[in-house]
Amino acid sequence: MQAENSKCAPSPLAGFVLLFCAVYFTSYLTRKCYEASMLAICDATGLARSAAGLAGTAAVALYGSGQFVTGWLADRMDPRRIILAALLLTAACNASMPMAAGSVAALVAVNAVNGFAQAMFWPPLVKITAASLTRERYKGAIFWINVAANAAIVATFALVAGCVRFASWRLSFAVAATVALAMAAIWAASTRRLETGPLTKTAPQRRTETHRRPLFRLLAAIGLIPIAGAIICMGIMRDGIEAWAPGIVKDVYGIGTSGSTLSVVILPVFAVASLAAARALQRRLSDERKAALALFATGFACAVALFASGGGASVAVGLPLLAILSASMHGANLMLVCELPGRFAREGCVGTVSGILNAGVYVGAALSVFGFPALRERHSGWGIVFGLWVVILALGMVLLFLALPRRRRKET
Repeated sequence: MQAENSKCAPSPLAGFVLLFCAVYFTSYLTRKCYEASMLAICDATGLARSAAGLAGTAAVALYGSGQFVTGWLADRMDPRRIILAALLLTAACNASMPMAAGSVAALVAVNAVNGFAQAMFWPPLVKITAASLTRERYKGAIFWINVAANAAIVATFALVAGCVRFASWRLSFAVAATVALAMAAIWAASTRRLETGPLTKTAPQRRTETHRRPLFRLLAAIGLIPIAGAIICMGIMRDGIEAWAPGIVKDVYGIGTSGSTLSVVILPVFAVASLAAARALQRRLSDERKAALALFATGFACAVALFASGGGASVAVGLPLLAILSASMHGANLMLVCELPGRFAREGCVGTVSGILNAGVYVGAALSVFGFPALRERHSGWGIVFGLWVVILALGMVLLFLALPRRRRKET
């Protein structure tokens, strides 16, 4: 009878992974709320899209640069406290956002602080997960954490669309702040068990095997320079599309603000499928870089189709192409930013490596969140942006090819 009950009881491991998923869901909700609201904020306040994009760029710039700091800190102090501080700080920023919307300077400042708060989530979360789980369980946990992030994007765009339609975009920030405060309380109560809980019972065994080598040698072993370049390309595409997909849908297909915001929930739905495809590719190819290259090639084909057709013959064609392109970048992110750092769990620097690689994403994001609408305003349309996508994805493919492991061919 006891054996049967133990089989039916939920795994403590599953409970902790669920907690990590909830934290990252909250992180994305409190980060993407501004991006999802940008079009509505511009419509309501008369703010230029490039000015709104500047505030978004401030967020991603601080997010990206903050990864270096928080990654280093995650290897040297309690990562649980870093995450708790992040939840409290992002709650304050989201609560302040509606008041800041009347001033570009205030909007930039609040978004910058929120960007740094968001930088305090990923490296500590990776540190805890990689230090607590085996390599295969780490990959599984990271997969579900990324699924939670995409679920948060769906929830965020649906929340903002509903608030715009039935109340005000301001309500969405109040909801995000409340969720962050609730999650902070849950995290503080739950993570006390991490010191003696099931996740850390196997960690001492792995810590005895840990050996340190110079960080530069470790990074050079995986071809860091071309991979970092490809990650920047991926960040330009992934975050630029997510931020301005509602604007593209509104401008190209003539759909209203609420409808265009709601329609882009298709992007994270496709992204979840891409995460599963990326894991399947990684198992088949046995290398994250090869899987990422295949995903870049998929995105490149979609970008060529969008550029050649001026956005697609109709929303029924263009929106799925946009979704597949965005999804391929999420799959590449899973390979290069999420799974690759797991190789460094035994080296004692997984937080630092995670911060360095993740920072590259937001170097790219900082360029695109401001750059895409600026190009569109200067050239009176999205066609020039679609053409730029083709070039960026081609460059990413070249860089990933250079990062592939080289093996000597056996003479026949």
